[in-house]
Amino acid sequence: MSWRTFIDISKWQGTVNFATMRNSGVDALYIRAFQGVNRDSRVDEYAASANSHGIPFGIYIYWRPGHPYDRQISQFVDTHRDLGASLIPMLDIEHDDGQPSDEIGRQVTRAVADIERLLNVTPVIYTAAWFWNPRVTGTDVSRCPLWLARYTRDKPPVDPADWPTFATARPEPAIPSGGWSSWDAWQFSADGNHAGPTYGASSSHLDLNILRGESWGRFQTRRPIPDPPPLDKHEEIDMRMVTPVRVYDSRNVGRHAPGETRRIKIDEVSAVFVNLTVVGADGDGYLTAWAASTGQPDVSNVNYSAGQTIANTSWVPVAGGAIDIFTSASCDVLVDVQAVA
Repeated sequence: MSWRTFIDISKWQGTVNFATMRNSGVDALYIRAFQGVNRDSRVDEYAASANSHGIPFGIYIYWRPGHPYDRQISQFVDTHRDLGASLIPMLDIEHDDGQPSDEIGRQVTRAVADIERLLNVTPVIYTAAWFWNPRVTGTDVSRCPLWLARYTRDKPPVDPADWPTFATARPEPAIPSGGWSSWDAWQFSADGNHAGPTYGASSSHLDLNILRGESWGRFQTRRPIPDPPPLDKHEEIDMRMVTPVRVYDSRNVGRHAPGETRRIKIDEVSAVFVNLTVVGADGDGYLTAWAASTGQPDVSNVNYSAGQTIANTSWVPVAGGAIDIFTSASCDVLVDVQAVA
């Protein structure tokens, strides 16, 4: 298995020598931008230096459920754009502000959907099972990459290339409830490691992380567009027209919530040509359809505006006789099948 390594920092790291950090061999950096509505006093300095030293970086917000939601999300999204972050944003979910667990779940669901709508990327969730399981309920954001913390007290090796072997020799972090089956990133070392100066930080301690190599592409905000395969390499399918039939109408079963994924039964076929209709959306957003249980792709089938009713036709692969449909904003959805393969 291949791995990537990165560091996360905040104002508590003080002055950072980014040349030392770059030369240490770490692949990337995450910078705290906000604690709730309060901007980190060093985020602009750190981002400018990371850019000038060629270190890919993302920003994160330490989410405060008791702070104004709209202000948190708008400031965070604007800062991601303004700083030109090349990695997806991170939501640090480890504080409850005395809010009930279902309210925290609602805020997380909404924040993920708003980031997807406004930035066209899915954020990574940083949390731990000890916090998430009792304090975040009523949400499924398992489409987000998962970044977990479980620290070892042993001193980590200096060379970041040795971090994965060092970390994975120790017990892995528990996976939170909510639909995830594995973690993408692991913050394996923090307080007590005395690693700060080694990687350019003024602080004694530093957060060290490993990332599965196959997850690296999901962390990019600027994904290269692959060349299409030659026409003679495309798989031919045997399409069969059918009498158009409405297989799903959410107005009969309940409106889609923001950030919700639903499974729609189709039939035992390999693909369907469908007309997907979004009705009366509550806000700007998008709909994505894909083969059930295969992982949400980074594309949209229908893009819609608040109050709009709009349709689009798409070929959608089918798995296990079903497709999955995600909507980033609340709306009703209609699915009409016109052909199968």
